[in-house]
Amino acid sequence: MHAYNESYLANAMKTLGDMFQHAVCACRISGDEILELFVSTGLAAEFEKGNPKYIAGRSGAELFCDVLEAAEKPFPPATLRMFFSKTPEYWCGWILGYYQWRYDAKFADIHAKLSFSELLALYPTLHEADMKKAAEIISARLNPTPHPTKLQTIRKSRQLSQQVLSTLSGVSLRSVQMYEQRNKDINKAQADTLYALAKILGCSIEDLLE
Repeated sequence: MHAYNESYLANAMKTLGDMFQHAVCACRISGDEILELFVSTGLAAEFEKGNPKYIAGRSGAELFCDVLEAAEKPFPPATLRMFFSKTPEYWCGWILGYYQWRYDAKFADIHAKLSFSELLALYPTLHEADMKKAAEIISARLNPTPHPTKLQTIRKSRQLSQQVLSTLSGVSLRSVQMYEQRNKDINKAQADTLYALAKILGCSIEDLLE
């Protein structure tokens, strides 16, 4: 469920792109700083809610001024520049707007895992990609799939289900599941538990430790 209709999306993406382009390229404020202020002042939350004042009623430069005013920061002198092409900073704001809308994410959560500088480093690779594909790659980076535990890898290589391993080893099914999900640290398991699992799996105890 999206916070606002897709008909507003292009404008919202452009506004964010223009804000970062103006902040970085015209006013010499770092992208990381303006993203931090955008989040901390609560204006990012207004974007997330689909507040029409911000997603449709402000230019990028105006949104930049709103952020500085809300943060009680002085307004830096702006260099008057004509942008004949979209800058990498524009792309960062543009794709941030799309990613947030598509995944109904919070800018604060995005910022906590991916700095503006890190996003900017993805520009050479992703800026020519379809925006859906770019968002998917960013999502994979923000939410990486954890590597399977050694226990899970060895169990599957032996073609045993969790239930069968539990029955044969005498280790509870719940414990097997929690070790594989890393909800319990197998490195702290009792020696007899490790021995029972290793015996059924035909491996050493050391092979099961993370």
